[in-house]
Amino acid sequence: MKKAVLMGLALAAGLSVSAKADNVNIVYAAYGAPTSTLVANGIIPFLDEAKKRGNGTIDYTLHSGGSLAGAKAMLGAVKDGVADGGQILGVYFPGDLAYSNLASGVSPALNVDARASVAAWTEFVLLHCPKCRKEHEDNNIQFLGGYATAPYVLLCREPAKSLADLKGKKIRASGDWGFQAQRLGMTPVNMGIGETYESLQRGTVDCTFGAVGWLESFSMGDVAKNVVMTTTGVSYSGPILDLRKDLWDTLTDEQKQAFKEAAAVGIISAGQGYLDDDKKVLAQAKDKGWNLIEPDQDVKDALAGFPADMAKIIVEKGKERGMADAQEIIDGMAKMLEKWQAIVKEHGDDNEAISKVVMTEIYDKM
Repeated sequence: MKKAVLMGLALAAGLSVSAKADNVNIVYAAYGAPTSTLVANGIIPFLDEAKKRGNGTIDYTLHSGGSLAGAKAMLGAVKDGVADGGQILGVYFPGDLAYSNLASGVSPALNVDARASVAAWTEFVLLHCPKCRKEHEDNNIQFLGGYATAPYVLLCREPAKSLADLKGKKIRASGDWGFQAQRLGMTPVNMGIGETYESLQRGTVDCTFGAVGWLESFSMGDVAKNVVMTTTGVSYSGPILDLRKDLWDTLTDEQKQAFKEAAAVGIISAGQGYLDDDKKVLAQAKDKGWNLIEPDQDVKDALAGFPADMAKIIVEKGKERGMADAQEIIDGMAKMLEKWQAIVKEHGDDNEAISKVVMTEIYDKM
């Protein structure tokens, strides 16, 4: 009965259920709006590139803004065939994507170029973490690319500069971001991005971690005009570029190649999108009435040494959950970050060159 219902939903969404690929129309679900950074600069370029490189055999239908599946339902939507691919945020699925979340666990303590962190994360999952791949495949996911953000700041309803100002304030802090909240004396509240605007508006939370660009892309500037420039912590996790594994297995070699080449473009485009959004918003902050606040030294001191401490916390948490190889996972991800920071530094603003390296270093080795 469940299978019949899901098949009906798939057909209603326009999903092809043919056992043979031939021409495919990819039904893609995104919880973000079409103008949001990861959709506009990551998912759409990925789908457009795949269509262009598919020699007339690939098309797509994008359902954005949560119209087909919301953030917390996305993994199930792809797994069960309601969508052919989706914007999956790993932190919402700690049980299903345990190793993937472990590998991204130290991200709240880092300050890394978004292009380097997304390439590092994608390479690690695809080539160096068999358990990460298995948990994706167990959920019918063919992972093709993760996401990464610009360094996060605090977006708050009221001005704050010191630890005293932040103490006890409620902050939207999903997953392991709760550790940074606690470091600052704040009270973490776990909620989805879709709930954050209204929660800030009503005062259910006082702040959220997020990129500066969120002031515009998620309209947070309407309800959180005060930006505490901590710039410690990024977010990278989850397959925002993916296809159903059972669909992927039916594709021709040429179609698979088209999606790989498209992913190499999409992940770097998404990372650059975050960097561009931050620059744009910072340039217009004064005109928009957004208050950029340099935190006091006690806030900076509280975050000093956080990366090393965070790594220890994540390793210990992994071991408590039965992941005996937790340290190996963290060390492996650290090596990938070091590698890709050097590559991005070498090529600077030449994203086409970076995407070519991504292709040869990652997707050609899948």
